Amino acid sequence: MANETSYGFGWYLKETDQAMTRYMDQNLQQIGLTRFHWQIMNRINLSGFAVKEKLYARNYLGLEELNEVIDSLVRRGWVRIVKQTELDETKLLFTDAGENMFPEVAAKVKEAGEQMFAPITKEEYETTVNILSRLIDHMNAKDFE
Repeated sequence: MANETSYGFGWYLKETDQAMTRYMDQNLQQIGLTRFHWQIMNRINLSGFAVKEKLYARNYLGLEELNEVIDSLVRRGWVRIVKQTELDETKLLFTDAGENMFPEVAAKVKEAGEQMFAPITKEEYETTVNILSRLIDHMNAKDFE
């Protein structure tokens, strides 16, 4: 399977993720957004709110960059911040303007996603996701003691 010129599995995963970020950023830049803006907006849409301290984007962005992404959504009037001191959490919620803007952003992301995955079949996509999910489950369940 691998030869001297092959890279390791992790390299392909990281390169794919970086390429996906570049691709989505290029497609969303027309409306002044990035992949990470989308992740925050999508989380708010799915759950009714997002918790800043639990955002997926925090694994990829430094705190200053993450704050800038959030602040840009606030400056647009799309997101409002609610500090929950008792839980030591920061909730992000849509404003009416953000809720109204979400479908337009979602349509742009859907179109970009369809273009991004055009070279692979639906079956290949599903197989890849299934394999990655199984690997994640296996590695998370592994007892290393």
